[in-house]
Amino acid sequence: MGAVSPYTIIRSISLFHLTAAWFFLANPRKIVDQNAVFMLGESMRLPHITTMDKSSEASAFIAVLLAFFGLSDLTAASLDDLPALEYWLANVPVRLAVLFAITAYSYLFKEDGMLGETQGAGRFLCNSFVFSWGFMELMIWFWIFVSLKEERRVVAQKIIDARKAEEDTL
Repeated sequence: MGAVSPYTIIRSISLFHLTAAWFFLANPRKIVDQNAVFMLGESMRLPHITTMDKSSEASAFIAVLLAFFGLSDLTAASLDDLPALEYWLANVPVRLAVLFAITAYSYLFKEDGMLGETQGAGRFLCNSFVFSWGFMELMIWFWIFVSLKEERRVVAQKIIDARKAEEDTL
């Protein structure tokens, strides 16, 4: 079993989403100007966001989405062990696929990227903020995925041991 439970990590990222939602409502520039966003953007040669100087309709919508994900994930992380394990083992691979697609798109379709010759509708996704968000989320959800796999092995072993003990008593 890992040092940190996958449900603890999920609760932590849910609280992070709720905190980020508040910042997107109050002061989105504080999030966009983080050193991690700047460093990842510079290392990948991605342009920086210039439109998040103050709260706007877009930042309010992002705040609503983050708050929704944070609250729904907090609720789902509070399920009983077996239903929670089944739910998250079905949910996390989908999240990983979507996050990988967003992160890859923001890098590959940047202005001087491998596939960035054409200006498509998603050109506004090719910036340091979207890449940093996708990359960080991808790392955390992959950690959760690995922890869930370990948790599944532990739960399966407990079920096997319980069945063996039941057989021995009969």
